[in-house]
Amino acid sequence: MFIILDNLLIFLNTKNKYLYPQYGKHEIYCGPKLQPENTEKRRVIQTSGTHFDIDKILSKLNEKDKKIDLIILSLETGTTCFPKNLYKIKCPKVAIITDTFHLMYPISPIINYLKQENIKHILCATQPAHLHFFYEAGIKHSALCPRSTLKFETKNNNRKPGVTYIGKKWNSSHPRRSRMIQFLEKELPKNNIPFHHYNRLPYLDWLKVLSHSKMIVVSSLNGQFTPQIYIILSAGALCFVDKLSSQTLLYQFFEPGKHLIVWNDFEDLLKKLIYYYNHPIEARTIAELGKYQVENNFTSTKSLVNMISDFVLKNKIDSRFLAINDKRCQQKQNESSKYFDARVRLYENIQELHLNHESLKLISLTTKNLNSSSDLADLPRLEITHAFYYSNLKNEADLYFQNVEVDHQIKTIMLDDIQDLFAYNIGILETQESCIDSSILIESISILLKKNSLLWVLGKPTSSEFIILKKEGFKPYKFKENLIKKISKKICLGFLKIGKYPFPYITLKPTMEMVSNLNVFIRGWQSKFPFLY
Repeated sequence: MFIILDNLLIFLNTKNKYLYPQYGKHEIYCGPKLQPENTEKRRVIQTSGTHFDIDKILSKLNEKDKKIDLIILSLETGTTCFPKNLYKIKCPKVAIITDTFHLMYPISPIINYLKQENIKHILCATQPAHLHFFYEAGIKHSALCPRSTLKFETKNNNRKPGVTYIGKKWNSSHPRRSRMIQFLEKELPKNNIPFHHYNRLPYLDWLKVLSHSKMIVVSSLNGQFTPQIYIILSAGALCFVDKLSSQTLLYQFFEPGKHLIVWNDFEDLLKKLIYYYNHPIEARTIAELGKYQVENNFTSTKSLVNMISDFVLKNKIDSRFLAINDKRCQQKQNESSKYFDARVRLYENIQELHLNHESLKLISLTTKNLNSSSDLADLPRLEITHAFYYSNLKNEADLYFQNVEVDHQIKTIMLDDIQDLFAYNIGILETQESCIDSSILIESISILLKKNSLLWVLGKPTSSEFIILKKEGFKPYKFKENLIKKISKKICLGFLKIGKYPFPYITLKPTMEMVSNLNVFIRGWQSKFPFLY
């Protein structure tokens, strides 16, 4: 039995009408990019910005419209509405978290807002691997939003042969995607495989292209479970998706090689595209099984509002979508709020580095708190090594990583057993919590990090530790933006766009300001040219 909701207040920020969800009998949409509208079923209110008091909305509603049954907040840092004082409306409230996997401060402001407004229900649209942060922050009723996909009625003999990719060729926020498209444009013709590249398409045109393609490549922006995956599978195409972590829940529903194809890097992608192009029967079988799997897991007769109301009002949802499936939610956390904030900010910064780089190697020498490593385990192209001085600490860490099911994503090793010196791009230290002299820790990690590297320090370094860090070539990174930085970034992005970036790799630069108990240091030639991208 569905609960019928008469009046819904929805906050989002989109100009495209087809993205307006059809939630209930009467919907009130609010957002700065929306065009005002007032019909029997829909009221659209254009707001003056993204942060405002809820009184500004209530003042524009009549008495009937003020009787709200449910508030739905679509949240994304920097683009969507964050209305204040929602307690003035006495009804359930749910946040649908959209993008937490790139851009500036994608996670921490949302956590702070949800706690401030006492939002108790969260549905995540694309990256369930981040739900454990919200769970740890006290918002425990959280899950992946199981978007219901469309049913496509297509015939295989109407499909274009070759490989399809849909998305902008160049976007400064998606450098890896740009490199992938350039690679496929160059390599596929050498193997006589047609490559069909489309820029962003109108929604209906996009659906048409999906239904007429045989093989479609997906490159997640930053290792997230993008809805493109199951929409492509629903269209009956063979989906090639880059490797995601187990925390994304992808592998709870789809088995690589049976329902879809997972690729590790560009060369691996090319190899698999060539194979399945030359084995069309095998490709069609996998595509058909993928379509069947989607129709049995992501297709529902329920409307979106029914799914949301069931989750919020009845605590009813497929248990496979719940955040608690990520075992990182189930560990007791004995840490201060400042340390939690430092962990989140550390993750936000390294996640942004992960977006730009094809692969990164990280070495951690934290001795007591292991959460920072388990947080980062869901970044699939980040190779994590956690080193220890004492075997008993390593044994405790091994047990912890097994319990939170990240042991296959983190390598633990005794410090003396590491053979590769100057091999790591990123280091993490935790000086104040360590039972080892900090000078030994700093010197030990220094010889493991590359000459051009980043070092994150959890805790506040002492004056003597600053001296040792300086001796090892590490300088505190300054986040001050200036005109030279802005101009040089545009120049560097121009080189990237034409595939002729003049340096071996994009420089390692943190992008988000530090918080209490978190500091970052940089060394090497890139520290002398802080304006480089």
